[in-house]
Amino acid sequence: MCGRQEKKMENPISVQKPERLWTKDYIIVMLASFGTAFCNYIFFTALPLYAQKVSGSEFYSGLMLTVYSFAALLARPFSGIFSDKFGRVRLLIIGAFICAVACALYGITTAIILLLAIRVINGFGFGMHSTCAGAVAADVIPKSRMSEGIGYFGLYATFAAAFAPFIALTVVGKGEIRDFQQLFFIAAALCLASMIFDCCITYERKRKKALRETALQGGQSKTAAGPAAEEAAAKPAAPLPKTFLGFEYAVFQPMAVLILLFFAQSSINTFLTLFAEARALGNIGLYFTINAVGLFASRVLFGRLTDRLGPDIVVIPGIIGIVVCLAAIPFVHTPLLLYIIAAPMGLASGAVYPAINSMIFLRCSPQRRGTASAAYFAAIDIGFMIGGLVFGAVADTLGYSVVYWAAAVLTALALGLYLKAVAVKKPARANI
Repeated sequence: MCGRQEKKMENPISVQKPERLWTKDYIIVMLASFGTAFCNYIFFTALPLYAQKVSGSEFYSGLMLTVYSFAALLARPFSGIFSDKFGRVRLLIIGAFICAVACALYGITTAIILLLAIRVINGFGFGMHSTCAGAVAADVIPKSRMSEGIGYFGLYATFAAAFAPFIALTVVGKGEIRDFQQLFFIAAALCLASMIFDCCITYERKRKKALRETALQGGQSKTAAGPAAEEAAAKPAAPLPKTFLGFEYAVFQPMAVLILLFFAQSSINTFLTLFAEARALGNIGLYFTINAVGLFASRVLFGRLTDRLGPDIVVIPGIIGIVVCLAAIPFVHTPLLLYIIAAPMGLASGAVYPAINSMIFLRCSPQRRGTASAAYFAAIDIGFMIGGLVFGAVADTLGYSVVYWAAAVLTALALGLYLKAVAVKKPARANI
Protein backbone atom coordinates (compact mmCIF):
# COMPACT_ATOMS: atom_id res chain seq x y z
CA MET A 1 0.00 0.00 0.00
CA CYS A 2 2.77 2.37 1.06
CA GLY A 3 4.81 1.48 -2.01
CA ARG A 4 1.87 2.23 -4.29
CA GLN A 5 1.40 5.65 -2.73
CA GLU A 6 5.10 6.42 -3.21
CA LYS A 7 4.87 5.52 -6.92
CA LYS A 8 1.85 7.75 -7.32
CA MET A 9 3.73 10.60 -5.71
CA GLU A 10 6.79 10.10 -7.95
CA ASN A 11 5.04 10.02 -11.31
CA PRO A 12 3.84 13.63 -11.44
CA ILE A 13 7.31 14.85 -10.51
CA SER A 14 9.17 12.75 -13.08
CA VAL A 15 7.02 13.78 -16.06
CA GLN A 16 7.97 17.19 -17.42
CA LYS A 17 5.64 18.94 -19.83
CA PRO A 18 7.31 20.44 -22.92
CA GLU A 19 7.36 24.22 -23.01
CA ARG A 20 4.40 25.76 -24.79
CA LEU A 21 5.00 26.44 -28.49
CA TRP A 22 1.65 27.47 -30.00
CA THR A 23 1.17 30.88 -28.36
CA LYS A 24 -1.06 33.67 -29.70
CA ASP A 25 1.82 35.78 -31.02
CA TYR A 26 3.45 32.75 -32.66
CA ILE A 27 0.25 31.99 -34.57
CA ILE A 28 -0.35 35.65 -35.50
CA VAL A 29 3.15 36.18 -36.90
CA MET A 30 2.69 33.00 -38.98
CA LEU A 31 -0.55 34.37 -40.41
CA ALA A 32 1.02 37.76 -41.16
CA SER A 33 3.99 36.08 -42.81
CA PHE A 34 1.65 33.90 -44.86
CA GLY A 35 0.11 36.99 -46.49
CA THR A 36 3.43 38.48 -47.62
CA ALA A 37 4.82 35.07 -48.61
CA PHE A 38 1.70 34.35 -50.66
CA CYS A 39 2.37 37.56 -52.60
CA ASN A 40 6.00 36.53 -52.96
CA TYR A 41 5.08 33.24 -54.61
CA ILE A 42 2.50 34.99 -56.78
CA PHE A 43 5.25 37.25 -58.13
CA PHE A 44 7.82 34.46 -58.42
CA THR A 45 5.33 32.73 -60.72
CA ALA A 46 3.67 35.59 -62.59
CA LEU A 47 6.31 38.32 -62.89
CA PRO A 48 8.70 36.30 -65.10
CA LEU A 49 5.80 35.79 -67.52
CA TYR A 50 4.76 39.45 -67.24
CA ALA A 51 8.31 40.74 -67.74
CA GLN A 52 8.78 38.50 -70.77
CA LYS A 53 5.45 39.69 -72.19
CA VAL A 54 6.22 43.42 -71.87
CA SER A 55 9.95 43.20 -72.71
CA GLY A 56 10.22 40.18 -75.02
CA SER A 57 13.30 38.77 -73.23
CA GLU A 58 13.97 36.12 -70.56
CA PHE A 59 16.84 38.28 -69.32
CA TYR A 60 14.38 40.69 -67.71
CA SER A 61 12.61 37.77 -66.05
CA GLY A 62 15.85 36.94 -64.25
CA LEU A 63 16.61 40.61 -63.60
CA MET A 64 13.26 40.97 -61.80
CA LEU A 65 14.45 38.44 -59.24
CA THR A 66 17.92 39.98 -59.01
CA VAL A 67 16.82 43.54 -58.21
CA TYR A 68 14.18 42.24 -55.80
CA SER A 69 16.72 40.13 -53.92
CA PHE A 70 19.26 42.96 -53.89
CA ALA A 71 16.72 45.36 -52.35
CA ALA A 72 15.66 42.78 -49.75
CA LEU A 73 19.34 42.17 -48.96
CA LEU A 74 19.89 45.90 -48.34
CA ALA A 75 16.95 45.89 -45.93
CA ARG A 76 18.21 42.93 -43.85
CA PRO A 77 21.05 44.43 -41.75
CA PHE A 78 19.07 47.63 -41.17
CA SER A 79 15.99 45.66 -40.10
CA GLY A 80 17.94 43.23 -37.92
CA ILE A 81 19.94 45.87 -36.05
CA PHE A 82 17.00 48.24 -35.51
CA SER A 83 14.65 45.45 -34.46
CA ASP A 84 17.20 44.29 -31.87
CA LYS A 85 17.44 47.81 -30.48
CA PHE A 86 13.88 49.11 -30.74
CA GLY A 87 11.58 46.13 -31.23
CA ARG A 88 10.14 44.13 -34.11
CA VAL A 89 6.47 45.06 -34.46
CA ARG A 90 6.82 48.60 -35.80
CA LEU A 91 9.15 47.44 -38.54
CA LEU A 92 6.81 44.54 -39.33
CA ILE A 93 3.92 46.95 -39.89
CA ILE A 94 6.03 49.30 -42.04
CA GLY A 95 7.34 46.40 -44.12
CA ALA A 96 3.84 45.06 -44.84
CA PHE A 97 2.64 48.55 -45.80
CA ILE A 98 5.53 49.02 -48.26
CA CYS A 99 4.73 45.64 -49.84
CA ALA A 100 1.05 46.61 -50.24
CA VAL A 101 1.98 49.89 -51.97
CA ALA A 102 4.38 48.11 -54.33
CA CYS A 103 1.78 45.46 -55.24
CA ALA A 104 -0.73 48.17 -56.17
CA LEU A 105 1.88 50.02 -58.25
CA TYR A 106 2.56 46.90 -60.36
CA GLY A 107 -1.00 47.17 -61.60
CA ILE A 108 -0.66 50.67 -63.09
CA THR A 109 2.36 50.33 -65.38
CA THR A 110 3.70 48.11 -68.16
CA ALA A 111 7.04 49.90 -68.62
CA ILE A 112 9.84 47.47 -67.80
CA ILE A 113 12.05 50.14 -66.17
CA LEU A 114 9.23 51.22 -63.85
CA LEU A 115 8.46 47.57 -63.06
CA LEU A 116 12.08 47.05 -62.04
CA ALA A 117 11.92 50.16 -59.80
CA ILE A 118 8.71 48.90 -58.15
CA ARG A 119 10.35 45.50 -57.68
CA VAL A 120 13.09 47.24 -55.69
CA ILE A 121 10.48 48.84 -53.40
CA ASN A 122 8.75 45.48 -53.02
CA GLY A 123 12.02 43.77 -52.14
CA PHE A 124 12.88 46.35 -49.48
CA GLY A 125 9.47 45.98 -47.84
CA PHE A 126 9.58 42.19 -47.89
CA GLY A 127 13.14 42.25 -46.55
CA MET A 128 11.99 44.27 -43.54
CA HIS A 129 8.92 42.14 -42.90
CA SER A 130 10.46 38.69 -43.25
CA THR A 131 13.54 39.59 -41.17
CA CYS A 132 11.49 40.92 -38.27
CA ALA A 133 8.95 38.08 -38.52
CA GLY A 134 11.74 35.50 -38.18
CA ALA A 135 13.08 37.36 -35.14
CA VAL A 136 9.60 37.48 -33.57
CA ALA A 137 9.28 33.73 -34.05
CA ALA A 138 12.68 33.13 -32.42
CA ASP A 139 11.67 35.39 -29.52
CA VAL A 140 8.49 33.47 -28.71
CA ILE A 141 9.68 29.91 -29.48
CA PRO A 142 11.04 28.05 -26.40
CA LYS A 143 14.78 27.47 -26.81
CA SER A 144 14.42 23.75 -26.14
CA ARG A 145 12.08 23.50 -29.16
CA MET A 146 13.85 25.90 -31.53
CA SER A 147 14.27 23.55 -34.53
CA GLU A 148 10.74 22.22 -34.16
CA GLY A 149 9.32 25.73 -33.78
CA ILE A 150 11.25 27.14 -36.75
CA GLY A 151 10.14 24.15 -38.82
CA TYR A 152 6.47 24.73 -38.00
CA PHE A 153 6.89 28.48 -38.46
CA GLY A 154 8.07 27.90 -42.00
CA LEU A 155 4.75 26.25 -42.80
CA TYR A 156 3.44 29.70 -43.71
CA ALA A 157 5.77 29.59 -46.74
CA THR A 158 4.78 25.98 -47.43
CA PHE A 159 1.08 26.81 -47.66
CA ALA A 160 1.86 29.90 -49.72
CA ALA A 161 3.95 27.78 -52.10
CA ALA A 162 1.13 25.24 -52.30
CA PHE A 163 -1.59 27.62 -53.43
CA ALA A 164 -0.09 30.89 -54.71
CA PRO A 165 1.47 29.65 -57.98
CA PHE A 166 -1.66 27.73 -58.97
CA ILE A 167 -3.91 30.70 -58.15
CA ALA A 168 -1.56 33.11 -59.92
CA LEU A 169 -1.52 31.05 -63.12
CA THR A 170 -5.30 30.59 -62.94
CA VAL A 171 -5.97 34.33 -62.51
CA VAL A 172 -3.51 35.21 -65.27
CA GLY A 173 -5.23 32.75 -67.61
CA LYS A 174 -4.26 33.52 -71.19
CA GLY A 175 -1.88 36.26 -70.11
CA GLU A 176 -3.82 39.42 -70.89
CA ILE A 177 -2.48 42.61 -69.25
CA ARG A 178 -5.74 43.17 -67.34
CA ASP A 179 -5.45 39.65 -65.86
CA PHE A 180 -2.02 40.44 -64.46
CA GLN A 181 -3.31 43.74 -63.07
CA GLN A 182 -6.14 41.96 -61.29
CA LEU A 183 -3.61 39.61 -59.71
CA PHE A 184 -1.46 42.51 -58.49
CA PHE A 185 -4.41 44.17 -56.73
CA ILE A 186 -5.28 40.88 -55.01
CA ALA A 187 -1.69 40.75 -53.75
CA ALA A 188 -1.99 44.32 -52.40
CA ALA A 189 -5.08 43.33 -50.38
CA LEU A 190 -3.22 40.36 -48.89
CA CYS A 191 -0.35 42.59 -47.76
CA LEU A 192 -2.80 44.95 -46.07
CA ALA A 193 -4.27 41.94 -44.24
CA SER A 194 -0.75 41.03 -43.07
CA MET A 195 -0.29 44.56 -41.75
CA ILE A 196 -3.49 44.22 -39.68
CA PHE A 197 -2.25 40.93 -38.20
CA ASP A 198 1.10 42.56 -37.35
CA CYS A 199 -0.74 45.19 -35.31
CA CYS A 200 -2.15 42.38 -33.11
CA ILE A 201 1.25 41.08 -31.87
CA THR A 202 1.49 42.00 -28.18
CA TYR A 203 4.45 40.25 -26.57
CA GLU A 204 6.74 43.29 -26.87
CA ARG A 205 4.25 45.54 -25.10
CA LYS A 206 3.84 42.99 -22.31
CA ARG A 207 7.62 42.66 -21.88
CA LYS A 208 8.12 46.41 -21.77
CA LYS A 209 5.38 46.77 -19.16
CA ALA A 210 6.97 44.04 -17.03
CA LEU A 211 10.38 45.72 -17.33
CA ARG A 212 8.98 49.08 -16.28
CA GLU A 213 7.33 47.53 -13.24
CA THR A 214 10.57 45.73 -12.31
CA ALA A 215 12.58 48.92 -12.73
CA LEU A 216 10.18 50.90 -10.52
CA GLN A 217 10.16 48.24 -7.83
CA GLY A 218 13.94 48.12 -7.82
CA GLY A 219 14.26 51.90 -7.75
CA GLN A 220 16.09 51.88 -11.10
CA SER A 221 15.72 54.33 -13.95
CA LYS A 222 13.26 53.47 -16.70
CA THR A 223 14.88 52.00 -19.81
CA ALA A 224 13.46 51.68 -23.27
CA ALA A 225 14.04 48.25 -24.69
CA GLY A 226 13.45 46.04 -27.62
CA PRO A 227 13.46 42.24 -27.28
CA ALA A 228 17.27 42.09 -27.21
CA ALA A 229 17.67 44.54 -24.36
CA GLU A 230 14.83 42.92 -22.42
CA GLU A 231 16.45 39.49 -22.55
CA ALA A 232 19.85 40.95 -21.72
CA ALA A 233 18.37 42.70 -18.68
CA ALA A 234 17.21 39.36 -17.31
CA LYS A 235 20.77 37.90 -17.42
CA PRO A 236 24.17 38.93 -16.08
CA ALA A 237 26.01 41.27 -18.45
CA ALA A 238 28.56 39.49 -20.65
CA PRO A 239 30.61 40.68 -23.63
CA LEU A 240 28.94 39.81 -26.91
CA PRO A 241 30.88 38.20 -29.79
CA LYS A 242 32.45 40.44 -32.40
CA THR A 243 30.53 41.15 -35.59
CA PHE A 244 31.17 41.94 -39.23
CA LEU A 245 28.56 44.12 -40.98
CA GLY A 246 26.37 43.55 -37.94
CA PHE A 247 26.52 39.73 -38.19
CA GLU A 248 28.28 37.48 -35.68
CA TYR A 249 31.09 35.43 -37.23
CA ALA A 250 29.35 32.15 -36.29
CA VAL A 251 26.70 32.68 -38.99
CA PHE A 252 28.96 32.97 -42.02
CA GLN A 253 29.64 29.28 -42.67
CA PRO A 254 25.96 28.26 -42.61
CA MET A 255 25.20 31.37 -44.68
CA ALA A 256 27.67 30.28 -47.37
CA VAL A 257 25.93 26.89 -47.61
CA LEU A 258 22.55 28.60 -47.90
CA ILE A 259 23.77 31.01 -50.59
CA LEU A 260 24.77 28.08 -52.81
CA LEU A 261 21.51 26.26 -52.11
CA PHE A 262 19.32 29.26 -52.95
CA PHE A 263 21.45 30.11 -55.97
CA ALA A 264 20.38 26.68 -57.20
CA GLN A 265 16.80 27.11 -55.93
CA SER A 266 16.39 30.27 -58.03
CA SER A 267 16.28 28.01 -61.09
CA ILE A 268 12.97 26.63 -59.80
CA ASN A 269 11.40 29.85 -58.53
CA THR A 270 12.17 31.92 -61.61
CA PHE A 271 12.43 29.59 -64.59
CA LEU A 272 10.30 26.51 -63.99
CA THR A 273 7.16 28.11 -65.48
CA LEU A 274 9.18 29.26 -68.50
CA PHE A 275 10.76 25.78 -68.80
CA ALA A 276 7.26 24.26 -68.75
CA GLU A 277 6.08 26.72 -71.39
CA ALA A 278 9.06 25.87 -73.63
CA ARG A 279 8.32 22.13 -73.26
CA ALA A 280 4.54 22.67 -73.79
CA LEU A 281 3.71 21.18 -70.38
CA GLY A 282 0.77 23.52 -69.79
CA ASN A 283 -0.26 24.93 -66.40
CA ILE A 284 2.17 23.38 -63.91
CA GLY A 285 0.58 24.92 -60.81
CA LEU A 286 0.06 21.37 -59.53
CA TYR A 287 3.85 20.98 -59.28
CA PHE A 288 3.99 23.66 -56.59
CA THR A 289 1.06 22.12 -54.71
CA ILE A 290 2.68 18.67 -54.65
CA ASN A 291 6.00 20.22 -53.72
CA ALA A 292 4.30 21.99 -50.81
CA VAL A 293 2.85 18.68 -49.57
CA GLY A 294 6.41 17.36 -49.38
CA LEU A 295 7.54 20.53 -47.58
CA PHE A 296 4.69 20.22 -45.07
CA ALA A 297 5.43 16.57 -44.32
CA SER A 298 9.11 17.32 -43.91
CA ARG A 299 8.64 20.24 -41.51
CA VAL A 300 6.23 18.23 -39.36
CA LEU A 301 8.42 15.12 -39.26
CA PHE A 302 11.98 16.41 -38.97
CA GLY A 303 11.86 19.37 -36.55
CA ARG A 304 11.86 17.29 -33.36
CA LEU A 305 14.39 14.90 -34.86
CA THR A 306 16.77 17.81 -35.46
CA ASP A 307 16.34 19.06 -31.87
CA ARG A 308 17.17 15.62 -30.49
CA LEU A 309 19.91 14.37 -32.82
CA GLY A 310 21.35 17.49 -34.44
CA PRO A 311 20.99 18.96 -37.94
CA ASP A 312 23.40 16.63 -39.79
CA ILE A 313 20.96 13.74 -39.77
CA VAL A 314 18.49 15.68 -41.95
CA VAL A 315 20.68 18.20 -43.78
CA ILE A 316 23.10 15.78 -45.46
CA PRO A 317 20.54 13.38 -47.02
CA GLY A 318 18.30 16.38 -47.79
CA ILE A 319 20.95 18.12 -49.89
CA ILE A 320 21.68 14.87 -51.73
CA GLY A 321 17.96 14.62 -52.56
CA ILE A 322 17.92 18.16 -53.97
CA VAL A 323 20.90 17.36 -56.22
CA VAL A 324 19.12 14.33 -57.68
CA CYS A 325 15.85 16.22 -58.29
CA LEU A 326 17.52 19.18 -60.01
CA ALA A 327 19.58 16.91 -62.24
CA ALA A 328 16.41 15.06 -63.29
CA ILE A 329 14.46 18.14 -64.47
CA PRO A 330 16.12 18.42 -67.95
CA PHE A 331 14.81 14.91 -68.72
CA VAL A 332 11.19 15.96 -68.13
CA HIS A 333 8.97 16.02 -71.23
CA THR A 334 5.57 15.34 -69.66
CA PRO A 335 3.75 16.99 -66.72
CA LEU A 336 3.60 13.63 -64.90
CA LEU A 337 7.39 13.36 -64.68
CA LEU A 338 7.59 16.89 -63.30
CA TYR A 339 4.97 16.08 -60.67
CA ILE A 340 6.91 12.95 -59.65
CA ILE A 341 9.95 15.14 -58.93
CA ALA A 342 7.89 17.66 -56.93
CA ALA A 343 7.28 15.64 -53.75
CA PRO A 344 10.88 14.49 -53.05
CA MET A 345 12.13 18.00 -53.86
CA GLY A 346 9.73 19.41 -51.25
CA LEU A 347 10.62 16.73 -48.71
CA ALA A 348 14.35 17.41 -49.11
CA SER A 349 14.05 21.21 -49.05
CA GLY A 350 11.76 21.12 -46.01
CA ALA A 351 14.38 19.12 -44.14
CA VAL A 352 17.39 21.28 -45.03
CA TYR A 353 16.30 24.92 -44.76
CA PRO A 354 14.66 24.93 -41.28
CA ALA A 355 17.57 22.92 -39.83
CA ILE A 356 20.14 25.45 -41.05
CA ASN A 357 17.88 28.34 -40.02
CA SER A 358 17.62 27.08 -36.42
CA MET A 359 21.38 26.41 -36.47
CA ILE A 360 21.98 30.10 -37.21
CA PHE A 361 19.69 31.20 -34.36
CA LEU A 362 21.34 28.82 -31.91
CA ARG A 363 24.86 29.86 -32.90
CA CYS A 364 24.12 33.54 -32.26
CA SER A 365 23.68 35.43 -29.01
CA PRO A 366 20.02 35.63 -27.89
CA GLN A 367 20.36 39.43 -27.87
CA ARG A 368 21.03 39.37 -31.62
CA ARG A 369 18.13 37.31 -32.92
CA GLY A 370 17.18 40.15 -35.24
CA THR A 371 20.53 40.04 -37.01
CA ALA A 372 20.48 36.22 -36.92
CA SER A 373 17.17 36.31 -38.79
CA ALA A 374 18.68 38.89 -41.14
CA ALA A 375 21.62 36.53 -41.81
CA TYR A 376 19.33 33.68 -42.84
CA PHE A 377 17.23 35.79 -45.17
CA ALA A 378 20.28 37.65 -46.51
CA ALA A 379 21.66 34.29 -47.65
CA ILE A 380 18.39 33.65 -49.50
CA ASP A 381 18.52 37.09 -51.12
CA ILE A 382 22.14 36.74 -52.22
CA GLY A 383 21.48 33.29 -53.69
CA PHE A 384 18.39 34.45 -55.56
CA MET A 385 20.04 37.70 -56.66
CA ILE A 386 23.01 35.93 -58.24
CA GLY A 387 20.89 33.07 -59.53
CA GLY A 388 18.33 35.29 -61.26
CA LEU A 389 21.04 37.19 -63.10
CA VAL A 390 23.29 34.25 -63.98
CA PHE A 391 20.59 31.74 -64.87
CA GLY A 392 18.72 34.38 -66.88
CA ALA A 393 21.79 34.80 -69.08
CA VAL A 394 22.34 31.01 -69.23
CA ALA A 395 18.71 30.37 -70.23
CA ASP A 396 18.96 32.97 -73.01
CA THR A 397 22.16 31.50 -74.46
CA LEU A 398 22.41 27.81 -73.52
CA GLY A 399 18.85 26.76 -72.68
CA TYR A 400 17.02 25.48 -69.62
CA SER A 401 18.68 22.07 -69.43
CA VAL A 402 22.03 23.69 -68.70
CA VAL A 403 20.35 25.87 -66.04
CA TYR A 404 19.19 22.82 -64.06
CA TRP A 405 22.39 20.83 -64.46
CA ALA A 406 24.33 23.85 -63.23
CA ALA A 407 21.92 24.14 -60.29
CA ALA A 408 22.59 20.48 -59.40
CA VAL A 409 26.36 21.12 -59.42
CA LEU A 410 25.95 24.17 -57.14
CA THR A 411 23.90 22.09 -54.70
CA ALA A 412 26.61 19.42 -54.65
CA LEU A 413 29.14 22.15 -53.83
CA ALA A 414 26.87 23.26 -50.97
CA LEU A 415 26.98 19.70 -49.60
CA GLY A 416 30.77 19.67 -49.78
CA LEU A 417 30.99 22.99 -47.94
CA TYR A 418 28.56 21.78 -45.27
CA LEU A 419 30.56 18.60 -44.67
CA LYS A 420 33.83 20.54 -44.57
CA ALA A 421 32.92 23.57 -42.47
CA VAL A 422 29.54 23.17 -40.76
CA ALA A 423 28.70 19.53 -39.98
CA VAL A 424 29.25 18.17 -36.46
CA LYS A 425 30.12 21.61 -35.11
CA LYS A 426 27.53 22.54 -32.52
CA PRO A 427 28.69 25.47 -30.37
CA ALA A 428 25.13 26.77 -30.49
CA ARG A 429 23.87 24.76 -27.51
CA ALA A 430 25.99 26.88 -25.20
CA ASN A 431 23.59 29.79 -25.84
CA ILE A 432 20.54 27.92 -24.63
